[in-house]
Amino acid sequence: MKVFLPLNIRVDNKKILFVGGGKIALHKIQTIERYTRNITIVSPEIIDELRGKGFAEVLKRYEPSDLDGFFLVYASTNDNEVNRRVKEDCEARGIMVNVVDNRELSDFISPAIIKKGAMTVAVSSNGQNVKKSVEWRNRLRDTVLNEWPDVNE
Repeated sequence: MKVFLPLNIRVDNKKILFVGGGKIALHKIQTIERYTRNITIVSPEIIDELRGKGFAEVLKRYEPSDLDGFFLVYASTNDNEVNRRVKEDCEARGIMVNVVDNRELSDFISPAIIKKGAMTVAVSSNGQNVKKSVEWRNRLRDTVLNEWPDVNE
């Protein structure tokens, strides 16, 4: 069984790559962009919701050299073969990769997050029950978020 260690990773001044520019990438990018804008998207097509948001956009098919210089990578295409190739290429280069919706191929997973100012609460099921993690996050958010003080209080 895979076990994931919960961590907060410093990402300012770190380059993050998303291989894939569709709905699968959109969901993850919406979380990541709350922490950094240093995001590059490599994909033959990028959906309108991701275009023009200040991310580097590279309109082409993935190739291994696209990984050069990146700290973290998200394989977020709807093509399992491309995602697996990204995983293998990252592994060969010592780059941590998240294969979206595939915890078995991922070096890290993203928890369900509540963020208020500088405070963050993350809920994870070790990648085993994403829906339950989101449910817990939502219940926490709905019950206590308005009562929590800002980090500066």
